[in-house]
Amino acid sequence: MSRIDCPSRTQWAVRWMLLCAVWLTLVTSPARAALPEVLTQFYLYDSPLTKVFFVANGTTYDPIKDRWKSYLRRSTSTFKEVSRAGLLAGLKPGVLVLASAVLLDDAEREAVERFTASGGSLLLTWGTGARNAQGQWMGYSFIEKLLDMKVTGKVNIDSNERFLNPFGDGPLSWSLPAGERIFLGEIAETPLRVDSAHLAARYFDWMRAPKPKNSNGAVAFLEHNGSRRVYLGFSEASWDYDERLRLPKLLDSIMVWLQHVPAVSKAAWPNGNVSAQLLEMDTEAKFANALNFAAELDQAKIRGTFYCLTSVAKDNRDVLQKLSTKHEIGYHAEVHYGFKGKPEEIQKDRLNTMIGDMKGVMGVRFLPTVTGFRAPTESWDATTEKLLRQLGIHHHVADPGSSESRVPFFSMSEPDLDVEEAIVVMPRTQMDDLNYLGLKLDVDRASALIMLDFDYLHETGALGVLSVHSQNYGADGLMARLTPPYVKRLEKYRQDVWAASGQEIADWWRARARVAFQPGPLIGGRFTFAVLAPGQVKGLAMVVTHPAQDAIVKRVVAASEGIPVPELVHLDSWRSILIFRNELKIGSYSYFLEF
Repeated sequence: MSRIDCPSRTQWAVRWMLLCAVWLTLVTSPARAALPEVLTQFYLYDSPLTKVFFVANGTTYDPIKDRWKSYLRRSTSTFKEVSRAGLLAGLKPGVLVLASAVLLDDAEREAVERFTASGGSLLLTWGTGARNAQGQWMGYSFIEKLLDMKVTGKVNIDSNERFLNPFGDGPLSWSLPAGERIFLGEIAETPLRVDSAHLAARYFDWMRAPKPKNSNGAVAFLEHNGSRRVYLGFSEASWDYDERLRLPKLLDSIMVWLQHVPAVSKAAWPNGNVSAQLLEMDTEAKFANALNFAAELDQAKIRGTFYCLTSVAKDNRDVLQKLSTKHEIGYHAEVHYGFKGKPEEIQKDRLNTMIGDMKGVMGVRFLPTVTGFRAPTESWDATTEKLLRQLGIHHHVADPGSSESRVPFFSMSEPDLDVEEAIVVMPRTQMDDLNYLGLKLDVDRASALIMLDFDYLHETGALGVLSVHSQNYGADGLMARLTPPYVKRLEKYRQDVWAASGQEIADWWRARARVAFQPGPLIGGRFTFAVLAPGQVKGLAMVVTHPAQDAIVKRVVAASEGIPVPELVHLDSWRSILIFRNELKIGSYSYFLEF
């Protein structure tokens, strides 16, 4: 279906039947709460010493417990509070929450350890166990021992590192997009930083400026002798700042993991890739420097995107034609002025001039291949997006503030459009050359920073957008010295980093959206998804979390004849991935997994 055609009655009918089939599968399954109740009990410890300590310091412990009680009552029917006597008497294996239980006596600590030794799962938050029965400071050895991690300090109150960024497609965080920015507030209970071999989220400032890896761990996890443990470095007081209710979604997937229940989610990227990378140039002044950038990409066999200022491109016809033989050409407007807030007629005239310029440089036959845009100074608005779509633009690269996550999204400037018509927006969540130049770093320090930025986006499973400007890419330019080693790093990770052009990424995001699937626990070993019209989904990957460490998926069985069986890949100790390398057509697909 083309972007300007309306779906036919047949296409709408097929979509409706497939959606109905998925809905029937859900409603005819056994009724269950938000969390799968496969363990005996969810416990919330009512710490008497912590309660007294809070009162002595002019506050109360009740709000912390109330937040958990509200969440657990809403999520499961097997929840109860546990007193000190109940904890010491011994609990049957389940999930025990120690909610900022700052004061614990020796008997309580021993009871918790007995609980884990019997296979029980733990969720601990903030400064649990940091003080003894008399309120004296003990340090963080209790949580450090339970999680095999190290508390490295507190988040500096002046650092603005009050944003939690969970990893996408992770064993504990599949419920949220990669790098989702969750504000934790400026609260008295300062979040704790941890260093752990097993992290599920980090702290960042709003810009996600890279910090040393041992300094910003926020959520850690561990499995030991059948006991699963998760630590949240921030207090429950932060929940009040979560206006978009992302923390409950994160808690849902954490709780599923703690119960040893496998889960299935739709991977962000095709063919088992962990992360994605767009290398793009804003091609403006010193237009010919684009050939230097292209040479680096060509050597690595990476297809990049050159968003061209068309008034300058008119004087660089030969350069643009050379670039177009291997790389995507996109628009960067006609002149370098932003669009945001400008009247619609002015924006329309400018964009038409831009199209006319490109037509004059590349010709009518080439024009339909130019479907990407990047606004000058990252200045655009809903009017810009609406006009771009009408002109045949399929995607645009936007500013870091355009999204709270580090993956593409569909424009909501025209909310009635479906995913086949709406523009795909790619947020630039990496620092660009202007950021590096503004920091006034030498080459060595800038190189270390850009490599750390790559490590974080790959760890998170994000879309990286490395943006450079042609005027800053001369032979002695900073980015001309930083980019070649960065491209080498991409080559090193070629097996699980998808380096692609803007249009390729946009096409994939649109194809991915045609897969109707609700991520969640694997009930009865079976999962089902539907591919909606127009189909043509190639490279779909599904991430499966393991019920225990290294308890990998051993077999995938199609629930009906005639549907393809995916390739099974062992991703790590906690996850396997199912890859449908061949094109999936319109229809319903159902599979059983064996561990």
